[in-house]
Amino acid sequence: MLDKIVLRGAALVLVLFILLAVFYERPEKIAKKAEYLPDKSFVGNIKQGSRLFSEHCVSCHGVDLNGSTQGPPLVHAYYRPDHHSDLAFYLAVYQGVVQHHWHFGNMPAMKHLTPEDAGHLLSYIRNEQKKAGLF
Repeated sequence: MLDKIVLRGAALVLVLFILLAVFYERPEKIAKKAEYLPDKSFVGNIKQGSRLFSEHCVSCHGVDLNGSTQGPPLVHAYYRPDHHSDLAFYLAVYQGVVQHHWHFGNMPAMKHLTPEDAGHLLSYIRNEQKKAGLF
């Protein structure tokens, strides 16, 4: 009986260790993500995001965010907050995106945009997704 308890306890410790190893983020990785984000007090502006979208994103993602021959639609279930988090959008702006849902090729990094620009874009995109009933 005692052997079963010890074995189960050891198995539980092993599972917890594996989960910790899988989900632990090193401090330098967290700091790297933080440099892509605007200040915590930042509030996105939908109108400014719309302007930025027209200047930098419309050729690939379409005037109405429904995509083009160059890039995917952003008003799509794939890009809902529960599938692509806000952080995923920030990282997409600064790191680009390797093609994974669509066959348009990789998205290039848009490093000329500031974290605040990316925040305004995200506000606009999320607003349009909400209006379309995605969440």
